[in-house]
Amino acid sequence: MKQINHVVWLLFAFFALASCDTYSDDFDIEYTPIHPLGGQYRVHVTDESGTEIVSQYCFIANTADNSSTQCWIRIGDYNSSAKEAWAINGKINCDVSSLSFSGSGIENLAGNVASSAETFAVSDGKIVLNGATAPSGTTVDKISFTFTNSRFPGKSFKVDGYRYTGWGGD
Repeated sequence: MKQINHVVWLLFAFFALASCDTYSDDFDIEYTPIHPLGGQYRVHVTDESGTEIVSQYCFIANTADNSSTQCWIRIGDYNSSAKEAWAINGKINCDVSSLSFSGSGIENLAGNVASSAETFAVSDGKIVLNGATAPSGTTVDKISFTFTNSRFPGKSFKVDGYRYTGWGGD
């Protein structure tokens, strides 16, 4: 019985020592090629008269090939209906050094579709680092751009907002 106890304690000590964390806490943070453009933003979409159409989330994300000159832009959820004037989802051009983005004739994949005949265009896209104050009082990045949607010819929409913080009220 004593030998079994010794074996159990030996196994316990072995697993306890083998499970010790030997990794350094000094991490190198790897950013995407479009950093600091990428992220989640809380935006207000207005029409040409200045009337707010929707308050929604806008996402800017890197592409699968980690391009530094293109990024994905989406307003709303993946399944947001393309019937909504504000629903856009497509790959646009970006310039990380000037914190700007734009594009025209972009296939609108809103509604989580694989392809679409509808298009949109983005102009005057700009990120201003520390350019806004979130409702929580936190200084955050500002986003602004104008877009058109082929489903609504002749109409343009203005988007203004701030980087989402995750704090309550933001």
